[in-house]
Amino acid sequence: MRQLALASIRHRRGSYVAVFVAVLCAAALLTALGVLFESGLRAGVEPQRYAGASVVVGGQQTMDVPEDLDPSFAERVPLPAEVVEQVAAVDGVARVVGESSVPISVEGVSGARGFGWSSASLTPLSLRDGVEPRGAGEVVLDAELANRAGLSVGDQVPLAIGGVPGSYRVTGVAAPEGGAATGRVPAVFFTDELARELSGRPDQVDVVGVVARDGVAPEVLAERISAQVDGVVTYTGSARGDVEFLDVGAVRAQLVVLSLAFAGSAMMIAMLVVAGTLGLAVQQRRREMALLRAVAATPRQIHRLVGTEILWVAAAAAVPGAAAGIGVAFLLRAVFVRTGLLPEDFGLAVGPVPPVAALLLVVGTARLAGWVAARRAARIDPVSALREAAVEPRGLGRWRVRAGVLAAVGWLATSALPAFLPGEGAVAGAASSAMLGVVSVALLGPLVVAAAARFAGRWVRSLAPVAGSLAVAGVAASTRRLAAVVTPLVLAVAMASVQIFTQTTIAAAAAEQADDGVVADYVVIGEAGLAPAVADVVRGLRGVETVTPVSRSQVFVAHQQLGAPAVTSFAAQGVPADGLERTLDLDPRAGDLSRLRGETVALGASAAETLGVGVGDRIDLRLGDGTRLDAEVVATYGRGLGFGEVTLPHDLLAAHTTNRLDESLLVRAEGPVEITGFPGVTVLDRAALAAAGQEQRDTESWTSLVALVVILAYLAIAVVNTLVMATAARSREFALLRMVGARRRQVLSMTRIEALLVVAIAAVVGTLAAAPALLGVSFALTGSVVPAVPPLVYLAIVGVTALLGLVAIGIPTRVALRTRPMEAMGLRE
Repeated sequence: MRQLALASIRHRRGSYVAVFVAVLCAAALLTALGVLFESGLRAGVEPQRYAGASVVVGGQQTMDVPEDLDPSFAERVPLPAEVVEQVAAVDGVARVVGESSVPISVEGVSGARGFGWSSASLTPLSLRDGVEPRGAGEVVLDAELANRAGLSVGDQVPLAIGGVPGSYRVTGVAAPEGGAATGRVPAVFFTDELARELSGRPDQVDVVGVVARDGVAPEVLAERISAQVDGVVTYTGSARGDVEFLDVGAVRAQLVVLSLAFAGSAMMIAMLVVAGTLGLAVQQRRREMALLRAVAATPRQIHRLVGTEILWVAAAAAVPGAAAGIGVAFLLRAVFVRTGLLPEDFGLAVGPVPPVAALLLVVGTARLAGWVAARRAARIDPVSALREAAVEPRGLGRWRVRAGVLAAVGWLATSALPAFLPGEGAVAGAASSAMLGVVSVALLGPLVVAAAARFAGRWVRSLAPVAGSLAVAGVAASTRRLAAVVTPLVLAVAMASVQIFTQTTIAAAAAEQADDGVVADYVVIGEAGLAPAVADVVRGLRGVETVTPVSRSQVFVAHQQLGAPAVTSFAAQGVPADGLERTLDLDPRAGDLSRLRGETVALGASAAETLGVGVGDRIDLRLGDGTRLDAEVVATYGRGLGFGEVTLPHDLLAAHTTNRLDESLLVRAEGPVEITGFPGVTVLDRAALAAAGQEQRDTESWTSLVALVVILAYLAIAVVNTLVMATAARSREFALLRMVGARRRQVLSMTRIEALLVVAIAAVVGTLAAAPALLGVSFALTGSVVPAVPPLVYLAIVGVTALLGLVAIGIPTRVALRTRPMEAMGLRE
């Protein structure tokens, strides 16, 4: 059987090249997503500022969620200052450093932070010039910052903390030994006392750096610290980068969520594409299968032959495809760095599990698809098989029709979930419903193509009597072949429409809410946050009536979802209740926002529905730094997309952020507001605020769009692959048409009309598959069933689909027509 299968592969190289390409691309796509998922679990950034510390002790930066991924807190979880002494008392500790930090604005340098001088030993940094800081007005700069700012020992450097300016004298410049880079965070070193004071938390430290005694292994010391000091987490080796860079934990969680979100769609797409390509390949061999049955081949032998062929081709394609997938993962990493999702120094974790899993999955899918495709050819009697080899069988099997109808019912039912169920679960169900629509099309495709041919036939024949009649007749007689072609096109249109137009709908609604909700005249923003002193100064300016400081963070809420415990993250803002209505209109729905004091919370309508709570209920909140809060719901509001689904009292939220600084100030004033003497502080009008918010939302959507583009690129390859395969197999048909009098131009016109029919069917059906999902998502998020669909974007989706279809059908047709009809009729099938 092996020799027969290899001979069959050589005999039908064209068909199996298409199968090879489909499996190779599927393996590459799944491997890339698997590498991203594994990187989200165990990749990270090597320590930079903590490279000289044996162990770094920090707070619990993740929320413990049983049987699920532990999400990372958005803010630094601080430690009590007494932990420094407790760690120092552990056997094996040579030196400890309690570190506190604060963001700083330095002219010409972004992202700088201030630290106490003792933490320089954790890198370790040593003075290259000058001396350590000894007074409140003295600082040491790291070498890279000094070079970028053009500063040296003895210079005065203006530094702003939360927008509040100060002038300091540079007493020294520090650098690592051997000229190594100091890290991605430019560092300014104050005295330890001043650093704790400037941090706003003199009774707390960010982390504790530990240097072990000679002969004590870091892992051993970490175990001792964990055993003797309660409520801390120890980090050694490359894990020290996790506590140094808080964005690493958040990035890993985003990678896991992103890869899982697209993995389901990618696997279903890969299975549909591979199954469709294999089905078409087996369908083109109906005559051969019939002849084998006629010479006494048993159904089991037919299955064995097809299965052996598929295993050889799939295995040969999956191995290089999995290897290529690792390269795709690194390409995605580079793109994600450009979009801002990943830091430049974030590395990928590449292990054997993703490529092996992808290989097994695509080979198993191909084998199963081959069994299904060969099932009818192996089951029916030889005479019927020969008849079906000449003319496609009419109708579909009952199981296939029932499954298609069931998928269609599920498609419509899930898209309508937001009308009956509240919350994010209904939104997710509606968004994913389009895939059920595509599955229904894949199952009922021949019926859809036949109905479309009957519907469009009259107009096509009237516009092109000869070529149109041939095209309509060809479509009607080859519905199964064309259904295999239409399905990936429908999938491309539907998936692109749902993903892109969901983003545009959210962005449009958020921009509208932000524009309508800000009733302040101006907004004040700071490069590195705004200290409370800035708000005090703005309140004293002439003409200023109301100033509303806004702090931002992220919170987690534990709740019940479908009877099971769940944790959902929400963007949170902190605002004072006094004068809020003069600067911010959140569109109150229930309760009273003026009661937003103490341990209370106001929720966006979507968040309240997701959590299943109302005014007067209490919710279990985890603030950005992990602090637990049992908060009473005092109000609900409608503009959660524009301002965040959770609103807390300003002082409560700000006290649990890493820097305790405000993001912005909303200002109501009678005349122009001008602020001078605060470096990095800018005054914007309402229009500029809305534009800035929209830009941030656009940036966040790029990551999902990049992943979508990768999947659509795979779909494009699959579409071209399937169309070329289906068209190339029609050489004998084209030759026969030319032998009975059709001219070359008429055959080309016929295939163009067929291609236009295929593209039109795919565009219409793909749009119909996506429409209910978009209507449901729009209704759930905005209260309107009309999604935001930019016409040019939609036309671009349809145009690219049409271009793929026309090119992939036109080129192989022209190649086939180069052969003279008599020679083409003599070609083996």
